[in-house]
Amino acid sequence: MHFTYVDSAWSGGVAISPNSRFLYVSSFKNVYQYDLWAEDIPASKDTVAVWDGFMVPPVFATTFFLMQLGPDGKIYINSNNAVPYLHVINNPDLPGDSCDVCQHCVALPSWNSFSLPNFPNYRLGHLQGSPCDTLRQPPTAAFGYEQAGAELRFADSSYHDIRSWHWDFGDGQTDTVPSPVYMYDSTGLYQVCLTVANPRGEDMVCEEVAVVVSGKAEVGRRKWGVQVYPGLFRERFAVLLPEGWQPQEARLLLYDGLGRRVLSQRLRPGANEVAAERLSAGVYFYVVEESGMVVARGRVVKQ
Repeated sequence: MHFTYVDSAWSGGVAISPNSRFLYVSSFKNVYQYDLWAEDIPASKDTVAVWDGFMVPPVFATTFFLMQLGPDGKIYINSNNAVPYLHVINNPDLPGDSCDVCQHCVALPSWNSFSLPNFPNYRLGHLQGSPCDTLRQPPTAAFGYEQAGAELRFADSSYHDIRSWHWDFGDGQTDTVPSPVYMYDSTGLYQVCLTVANPRGEDMVCEEVAVVVSGKAEVGRRKWGVQVYPGLFRERFAVLLPEGWQPQEARLLLYDGLGRRVLSQRLRPGANEVAAERLSAGVYFYVVEESGMVVARGRVVKQ
C-alpha cells in the first residue's frame, strides 16, 4: 500500500490505532486521520485536531511532532519545542472527532525536548510459520476504562490472539464489541466483567466501577465528569464538579508517590480551589469520592 502525503511541514510523526484501522499523521499545526479500511485511503483524510495556539512562556509552542502508540492503547504526541506537556489521542480506534485528541493534557514533571519513549508493540501475536508460531497460548483478559459521569468508555487490552469478546456491565446488559461505550441509568457500584476467547481457551477479568448519575445531567453522550486543572501547578489547583451535581459527601483525597495521604478536602458544587503551597514539588495522585465511591482519579504535578 502506498499513497503520497503532501504537506509543508518539514517533519512529523505517524502512528496506527490499536485496531489497525486508522493511520494518524502529525503536521505541526494539524493531526490527520486516514481510514486504512477505506477503498480510497487518501480521500478518507480527516483533520481531527488543529493546534489551539497554546504557548509555554516565553515563546515555546506546543505544536504537534512525533507520535507513539503507548501500552495503554492511547497515542501520545510530543512537540517540536522544549515544553513540559504531551498531547494524547484518547480513543484512536474511533473515527473522526470521536478519537478525542486532547492537547497538552499530559503534564510532565520536567521539560522535554523532541523525544518520546519507545514502546515496542508486544501484542502483535505470532507470525504463522515462523519460530514464534510455537507461542500460541490461551488468552489473557484485561481492560481499562475512562469515565465521564454515567458514561464509561471501555478499552480492551487483552492479548494472545483474541477472537471474541463478551462484556457484562453488571446491570443485566452485555455487548460483544472489543471496546464498547456504555451509559448507566442509575447510581451504583457495578461489577464489569470481560470474557475473551481464542481457539485455545478463554479467560475472564472483573472490576468494580462506581457510577454517580446526576438527576439534572443530560442523558446521552455528553461528558460531564470531574475536571482537575491545571495538571501542572505551583501553589493551587482547582476541582470542578459537573453542572447539576449536588454532592452529598464529595471529597478530594491527594496522595504522594509513596501512597501517603497528604491532603483531604470536602468538595462543594461547582469550582473548588485547593491550596497546596505546603506540599513539596513532585507528582501527586488524586481521588475524588462521593459518599465513599470513587468517581474520578488522576494525577497532578507541583513545580
